Amino acid sequence: AVGGLLRPGSEYAMPESELTKLAGYGKNIEASRTEARRLLREAGVPDGFKFTFKNRDVAMPYQPVGIYLIDQWRKVGLNVTQVVQETGPYTADLRAGNYETSLDFTCDFMDEPDLQLFKYLSSDKSPANYARYKDPVLDDLYLKQARMTDPAERKRLVWAFERRVLDEMAYQWPTLWWQRIIPHWAKLKGWKITPSHYLNQDLRDVWLTKE
Repeated sequence: AVGGLLRPGSEYAMPESELTKLAGYGKNIEASRTEARRLLREAGVPDGFKFTFKNRDVAMPYQPVGIYLIDQWRKVGLNVTQVVQETGPYTADLRAGNYETSLDFTCDFMDEPDLQLFKYLSSDKSPANYARYKDPVLDDLYLKQARMTDPAERKRLVWAFERRVLDEMAYQWPTLWWQRIIPHWAKLKGWKITPSHYLNQDLRDVWLTKE
């Protein structure tokens, strides 16, 4: 699913009518690519600019997402070399800031802006901010939304936070929201779903019945 910083369809998620106003979220892909090329020229980035992209050596969703990103970058005149790493070196480089561009990942266990926006705070406030920027405007918006008791006003503050990250400053972007689809088989017993991808699946009590 396509969304902003909060899970699409959740209470505080930015609706499509607002999301499509952000750079890169419009439905006219050719117009977005034209604008991307213009912004690159404006920033002094030459056509064919080369950089490396570090990705995790895990099939899903990293490999297809990496291929997609490289393809899209090339369509706006950028020359990208992908470096695929095992999880250990990949994570170490991500945490140390040893990369030009990289793919981050996160997994939420509840729809709560305090949790979902934390990684986008200034790097001296959030160790999970691997983009390593500092932005007092975001820090202030975060505190305001966390203390706001009126749901409508809290949404306004959350969306302002999202616009700052995704559009005004373009610090980080979610490439996709991956929703796990799990088929159930009547013969499979003892299987329990975990609330997060971060929790490894325990298969000790899983068994198959003959019936």
